[in-house]
Amino acid sequence: MFHVEHSGVDPEPGLRSLRIESLRNIRRLDLAPDTRTLLLTGANGAGKTSVLEAIYLLARGRTFRGTKAGPLTTQGESYTRVEGRYQPSDRDVVRLRYVKEGATAVRDIHPPRWAETGGADWRSPLQVKLVGENAQILLDGDPSLRRRFLDWNVFHVEHRFAQVQKDFARVLMQRNAAIRSGGSQLGLWDRRFIALAESVDRQRAAFHAEWRTCFLDLCGDYPFLHGTDLRYRRGWPDGRELGETLVALADQELARGYTLAGPSRADFRIEPGEGRRGFSRGQTKIVVALLQLAAERVHRAHGREPVIWLLDDLEAELDRTLAVRLWSAFGATGNQVIATRVATDGDPGIFGDTESLTMFHVEHPG
Repeated sequence: MFHVEHSGVDPEPGLRSLRIESLRNIRRLDLAPDTRTLLLTGANGAGKTSVLEAIYLLARGRTFRGTKAGPLTTQGESYTRVEGRYQPSDRDVVRLRYVKEGATAVRDIHPPRWAETGGADWRSPLQVKLVGENAQILLDGDPSLRRRFLDWNVFHVEHRFAQVQKDFARVLMQRNAAIRSGGSQLGLWDRRFIALAESVDRQRAAFHAEWRTCFLDLCGDYPFLHGTDLRYRRGWPDGRELGETLVALADQELARGYTLAGPSRADFRIEPGEGRRGFSRGQTKIVVALLQLAAERVHRAHGREPVIWLLDDLEAELDRTLAVRLWSAFGATGNQVIATRVATDGDPGIFGDTESLTMFHVEHPG
């Protein structure tokens, strides 16, 4: 199914081995990606994206592909199994295992000390960031997608944010129940709600300030992004206290049956430069990639382990000049990269000048 060409030296840290069984159209695959850049080439549908999916499953315990991709488990098989070995910079090799049987999935991390927090994906020793197809959904989709993206990145800067967010979600649920019951019990929840809401907002805003600085710095290499800005909206009007806002919205909340202001209404937006109404699909892909690169800069500045970049068909919808420029930005991070490219002739494309490059050619299973 695969053949390999290798040049360069082994990177640290990085994924050291990967075994896939019965995932999509991959019945069995063993890889040893001991290189800084692993490039998977092949025709459409050959299984390149499924390799990225396997690594994502190890890191996060869930897939990034929707139902349109079909069943996760290979037709005719009863389980999917993915196993890997990851070597952080402290040289303590971590073994990870993802097994899905029927409707049940289990993810294990060894040594067990890595899993003491209940397996939350942001505490996993193996961290990945994906740039794939449909990148525009982050910018054009529901605000809840952007909130999850923002919060996932905040977690990596301030671990206590997880508990604050959990406490806030519980109090928000209780406040909504009080609204639906007529509002007589709102006073019991508002003080706690406001305190937690302001704590969530402070931590989001602190991350955003650093994130925005890094993002704008990266935008300088792309003329179409001149004048672009990254704005954070906290979920209630600037210059107004949250308590004051809740009082003003009281009647509307009772009519609708839920809370109308606070962190659960927060968002971030990309504001195009003057004279620009929006971005093309290719330009949107670059914007999303730069958001990921900027977040990684913030995480590394706070002492986080480098992520593994999963780049699915990075060249798609980009002209060669922009694709080379974007790949250079990822390569400059020094992180391990696992990328895919549609090619049947062994051509590495924009990755051709990359140091420490391993190429695997993926063929349709026969």
